[in-house]
Amino acid sequence: MRRFFLISITLLALSTKLFSKTYHWRKGTTFLSFLRNNGISQKLYYELDSQDKELLEEIRVGQSYTVTKKKKTKTILIPITDEIQVKIVKKYKNRAKISLEPIPYKVVRNSIYIKVKKSIYSDLYKKTHSMTLVRSLKRAYRSLDLHKMKRGDILKLIYEQHIRKGKTISSPKLLASLVTIKGKKYYSYLADDGRYYDSLGKEYRTIKKTFIPYLRPISINRCRISSCFTRRRFHPILHRYRAHLGVDYAARRGTPIRATANGRIIKRGRKGGYGNCIIIQHKHGLKSLYAHMSRYRRGLRVGSRVKQGTVIGYVGTTGRSTGPHLHFGMYKYRRAVNPARYVRVKKHQEITNILKGKEYRKLRKKVVFFRKKFAQIKKVGNYSFFVRNETSLIRNKKKRG
Repeated sequence: MRRFFLISITLLALSTKLFSKTYHWRKGTTFLSFLRNNGISQKLYYELDSQDKELLEEIRVGQSYTVTKKKKTKTILIPITDEIQVKIVKKYKNRAKISLEPIPYKVVRNSIYIKVKKSIYSDLYKKTHSMTLVRSLKRAYRSLDLHKMKRGDILKLIYEQHIRKGKTISSPKLLASLVTIKGKKYYSYLADDGRYYDSLGKEYRTIKKTFIPYLRPISINRCRISSCFTRRRFHPILHRYRAHLGVDYAARRGTPIRATANGRIIKRGRKGGYGNCIIIQHKHGLKSLYAHMSRYRRGLRVGSRVKQGTVIGYVGTTGRSTGPHLHFGMYKYRRAVNPARYVRVKKHQEITNILKGKEYRKLRKKVVFFRKKFAQIKKVGNYSFFVRNETSLIRNKKKRG
């Protein structure tokens, strides 16, 4: 009976002419050579946007990908990161198509209850085997010494992870926590700016005066961040998912743009969708890119050396842009990196950030929501609950676009 079942499945697969096989990206393979080896025109690569090309360079050696053949259609799916993949569809005698698409996943939230036995950090690691959660807990209570927690004190955590095919594909993200020290409760919540605050919007850290090797390219009181660094963003003009390998600073046309650090100009001119741009080479293999400029400062050319804070141009909307802003990108050894890891605003005194207005109201909604969840976390163990299916969100965004 079992043999008959296997034969039936095989015949069904053959009748539909559906074949799927998994391969691994070989060392030395470039995306161009991959297209050539699969009989696909390399013109498709050159028609891609510059940021999409940069993203394709991040395909790792050993990365698994699938090739599916159905009738006269061949589909190739190559994951680039945990969130985005390149899809190539080739039909018989028809031109192939290349697109970057999000990889669907589910989001699940979990909770943890710990009664301290030895130390809070060692107990947390013993229960979860996750250094990410340990580091997140330290960051959530920077100004509070959790080493003071003694035997019998309580810790409750709520975190979320991305799940695909029953397996976790991301590190845990700490959303909210509650520590009880000598009967006193301390809550911490992750706000939209990526920092942790107490129930009244006061941040659990003190900013101290430090040396800043890389400056913000536009003065903090003359701009706002309109878009952050991400490897997957729904583009407002193109109406599709693509990488945004930089930070956008919305500012008035003509606002001065400063060099983030000392360096030498290696590019001054138009660059595709970036419009008028300047690229500066810094030490330690770092480059900075300033795009969509209205104009350059007089006297600057390729080879010019600039000092940190020097005005190099002015905000505009040249290239592919919906309004005046600066697209600021940073690259280390040709690989795009998040500028937020390098750029910090200089502080001259100790400051504790406090949320106000709209951001405070959003935090208070999280406080109300998670307080109810903390009440459900009991000594008997952990619980988890399904949050959303990212596939459905993606479809809805496409419809709205």
